[in-house]
Amino acid sequence: MAGCRIVNESVVSAVQEMNNISQAYQQAGETLISALTSAIADMEGEAKDAFQALIDGDIRTFVEESLPEAVKGMSDLLEQNRQQFESMDAQLGASISG
Repeated sequence: MAGCRIVNESVVSAVQEMNNISQAYQQAGETLISALTSAIADMEGEAKDAFQALIDGDIRTFVEESLPEAVKGMSDLLEQNRQQFESMDAQLGASISG
């Protein structure tokens, strides 16, 4: 059976970086939506309407919400696991020292 080791400081750093990445993805998504909307602003007709609906629907949802939320969710999971390891380490230490 393989042992399990966690370096608390490294995990804290990774969680913070993942949160930063999540925010960066959200900002980049907002920039992308703005650029796409600007790019088609002078268009007319059904193609523009359909493209605008796609931008406002699936594309916006993915780049501004789904992707950033997925990264944030992984960060939250990693943080919860880090906290569990920290708690278990403290309990084991207390148990050993009496």
